[in-house]
Amino acid sequence: MEAKKSTNISIQLIQRLKEGDIKAYEHIYNYYSESLYHFAYSYLKNPSESEEIVQEVFVRIWEIREGIDENKSFKSFLYKMTVNKVYNQMKHQVVEQKYEKYLMNYYQASANLPEESLQYKELNQKIQVLLEKLPDQQRNIFNLSRIEGLTNPKISEKLGLSIRTVENQIYRATKYLKQHLKEEYHLAVFCLLYFIK
Repeated sequence: MEAKKSTNISIQLIQRLKEGDIKAYEHIYNYYSESLYHFAYSYLKNPSESEEIVQEVFVRIWEIREGIDENKSFKSFLYKMTVNKVYNQMKHQVVEQKYEKYLMNYYQASANLPEESLQYKELNQKIQVLLEKLPDQQRNIFNLSRIEGLTNPKISEKLGLSIRTVENQIYRATKYLKQHLKEEYHLAVFCLLYFIK
């Protein structure tokens, strides 16, 4: 009888969600968000990206709430959405890593050309302006990681911060640079390594 009662409550929550009940939505979020986060993190090993995926899943749930079938497993529905987003993120990471490697090789080969060198230096100046706008701790962590080449555990030990804090700060700094550099971001990765000593 208890199992049936639990099922009925679950269905009632979904029905309330479909009607736009914020409290039902918050209840469902609080119930599932942690387990979805751990599931995403088990694949991505990145707390910020895992948190972002969970947020995206629940934003999407709210957007399509009226079309949710309360008679089907809501948990399975949530996990399927999460799996798809994790898969897309992992695929994006692989493509981006290969693209960055290609660009690194290409730009290293052409960096001695005067016009190319000038382009890199101008972009480097742009990068420095953006880095100066980062919060002090975030900029320091980013420099230690991307310029000095320290691992996250080393940065954590050096600054007395948790590894998760270090990962979050690197993720936020990288996201900020990507947003402002856009198509120049991959070239910026090379500039950071080539010009900043």
